[in-house]
Amino acid sequence: MSFIVCRSCKKFVEVDEKLPLNFYKCENCGHTLEFAANETELKMILNDIILPEISYNKICASCNSLNPRETGACLHCGSTNLHLQYNLDSIPNFNDLNVNNLENDSKTTQTIIIQSKPAFSPRNSLIFRLFSLMIGLVDFFFFSLIGIQLVLGSAELPADVMAFATQNMYPLMAVICTSLILAGIMSVMIIPRMSYKDSMEISSSIGIVVGLITFIATKDLYTVILSIIFCSILSGIGGLIGEFIIHKLSSRSKN
Repeated sequence: MSFIVCRSCKKFVEVDEKLPLNFYKCENCGHTLEFAANETELKMILNDIILPEISYNKICASCNSLNPRETGACLHCGSTNLHLQYNLDSIPNFNDLNVNNLENDSKTTQTIIIQSKPAFSPRNSLIFRLFSLMIGLVDFFFFSLIGIQLVLGSAELPADVMAFATQNMYPLMAVICTSLILAGIMSVMIIPRMSYKDSMEISSSIGIVVGLITFIATKDLYTVILSIIFCSILSGIGGLIGEFIIHKLSSRSKN
C-alpha cells in the first residue's frame, strides 16, 4: 500500500494502482506532494523525517547499466526491469535519525482525497493508440503516394492498374515496405519516451490495418493473413527504430 502525501498539512491519499502517479501541488496548502511507498515511509513524512533522496539514475536489473530516472526501458538492453537507487550523500542523515519511535506513534491524521486530474498515460490510453494509428496510416498513404509518383515519373497512372502493378512489382514493393517503416517511425514520435514493447505494439497496428486492406484486391484468406503478418512486422520495425531514436535524443539531452 503506497500513498501520495503533503508534508505541510499532513494530508495524504492512498495510491490507486489503476491510475498513473501524479504529483500536482496540494490543493489544500499548495505544498509539493511526496510519494510514500509504504506505511512506514508515510509515518516518516508525516513526522517530518527526511527520507533519502532518490538518485537521478536507475539501475537495470538485467544488464546492471545506469539509465536516466525518466526512462521506462533500459537504453542498453531494452529491459523494463529497472530499480531506483538512493543518493548516497543523503544516506548518513537518514541513518542518524531515530525512527524506532514511529512504531509507537499514536498520532491521528486526517485522511482526505487530494483531488487532481490524473496524468495522461499514453501507454494505457485508447485515445492515444487510435491517434497514433491515424497518424501512422496518414503517413503510410502519404509516403506511398510520393513513392508511386516517383515510379511513374512524368507519366500518368494508366487505366489498367493491375498491369501497371505487375510491370513495376519490385519498385512498388520497395515503396510499400519503405512507407510502412516510415509510418511506424512517425507513429511513435508523438510521445517523448516509452518502452520498446509498447512502441512495437502500437506501431504494429498500422501494418495490421494495411494488411487488411489487401482483402479488397484478393479474397484469398491465406494471402490476406500473410499480408497482415508482413505489414505488421515492417511497421513494428519502424516503431522500434523510432523509439531508438527518441531514446538516443533524450539521453543526449541529459548529458
